[in-house]
Amino acid sequence: HQHSVATIQMIGNWLMLCGHMGREGAGACPVRGHSNVQGDRTMGIWEKPPAALLDRLQQVFGFEPPRQNGVDTVEAIQLMLDGKGKVFFALGGNFAAATPDTYQTWKALQQCDLTVHVTTKLNRSHIIHG
Repeated sequence: HQHSVATIQMIGNWLMLCGHMGREGAGACPVRGHSNVQGDRTMGIWEKPPAALLDRLQQVFGFEPPRQNGVDTVEAIQLMLDGKGKVFFALGGNFAAATPDTYQTWKALQQCDLTVHVTTKLNRSHIIHG
């Protein structure tokens, strides 16, 4: 992206000018789109898939997909911190470094009974385990 740095700087400036920095529930969340995050959504990889997608999966592949919604990244980290998320399974990416609060994410991963990373390149997330 030719102007990405300048764009991000201006977004940061705008957030500060409007008083969105340092306020609970506000501010920047610099999670970049890595490991084809955008493509995941296109393929239906989502914690809250629409009923139409689940219906079609059932029709085409002949099984009943789970209907209960999953959790997003922040909710998953909180579940791990609370001791309710016991297993972390990652398909690529650098979860601990890409989340909004790296320190809390490291603590959360250390609460897990099992952490699994399927990836082609080693990164810092691989050294954080329960």
